[in-house]
Amino acid sequence: MELLEHLTEEHRKVERLLGMLAESEEGPERERALAELESSLSTHMSVEETFLYPIVTKVIGSEDEEEAEVEHGLAREGLAKLRELVAEPGFGAAVDMLTAGIGHHVKEEEQELFPQLRAEAAEQVRALGTPDELEAKVKSKAELYEQAKEAGLEGRSQMSKDQLAEAVADSTS
Repeated sequence: MELLEHLTEEHRKVERLLGMLAESEEGPERERALAELESSLSTHMSVEETFLYPIVTKVIGSEDEEEAEVEHGLAREGLAKLRELVAEPGFGAAVDMLTAGIGHHVKEEEQELFPQLRAEAAEQVRALGTPDELEAKVKSKAELYEQAKEAGLEGRSQMSKDQLAEAVADSTS
């Protein structure tokens, strides 16, 4: 499956999960839906930031890439607020805010960025690999990042996957 098609399908999944959360009652189902949303968005945003947005910068421009990065930051903040309020009053309002922000971001990607990438950088996007390959790469980097965090390694957020692997290996030897 083509990467941009896969990312679009993930947008629909996130929208469904947000809808479930908006209707949810406090308890295990809400917890499961939130955990699935956190996992899905984390992987999705990491794939875009690591692989797709560098192409956006080259082909479309840095302003569009920077805006998308800011929107991802706001989504992360919204997820953190959902986690904080998962069993508290105000959870529904936090879901509504996150839904609005993600809706804006998805609209821009699907109506502006993705069509431009298909028209101007289809080969570059195809050369990135399959969605499964890219997701495996970001998940393994995320795991290394967590290990570096647990080891208290400074500068970990600026490290590549290879640098993280080396730093984690050095810290355990």
